[in-house]
Amino acid sequence: MGPNQKTKFHLFSIGTLTSADEATDILAEWDRKYNADVHAPKDQDFDGLRGRLPSAMRFLNDMAAKERAQDITKGRVMLGICASSSGEGLATLKSYVSSLELPRGLLHGMDKDGVPLDISGGVYIKYNTGGSLTFSEIRKSGLGFDALWKPGDALLETYDGSYRGVYFQVELEDNVFRQYLVPLDTFGPI
Repeated sequence: MGPNQKTKFHLFSIGTLTSADEATDILAEWDRKYNADVHAPKDQDFDGLRGRLPSAMRFLNDMAAKERAQDITKGRVMLGICASSSGEGLATLKSYVSSLELPRGLLHGMDKDGVPLDISGGVYIKYNTGGSLTFSEIRKSGLGFDALWKPGDALLETYDGSYRGVYFQVELEDNVFRQYLVPLDTFGPI
């Protein structure tokens, strides 16, 4: 790389993000640098890139929220939390939902018929801002009212994979695929 060349990251303004492309580029750069090697040191900062993740995620989330306000079937945000324990997973879910001001719903999978389940080891929590299916979609799915989830509902399951972090996915009207792997503690200590 020559002396006058800069990486794409260095071209971003330090201040407020102004476009979905800027936010997307920050998250994509994180993916390229941090997630390219799952064995990279977890405290590596990549020139301050980690500190820019929250603002990039908030920017895309705000765009999605505006789309959802116009049409509840648009602007979906999904989280896939891979954590070492249910406590860590729930703390991460709470941190992300609060920090991004996402809809709050029900958490499924921690009890059976009202009796708490003994969940030890890794967990995966799937969160979705998407609304419930229409009645015709429910009939087609054959799932009955089990398919009737509300915005903000989440499902906790056991998880035996080695990845620890959050899959952050935002669906906007521009139809650009945006899914990034970000740290559990992006919005603060867990």
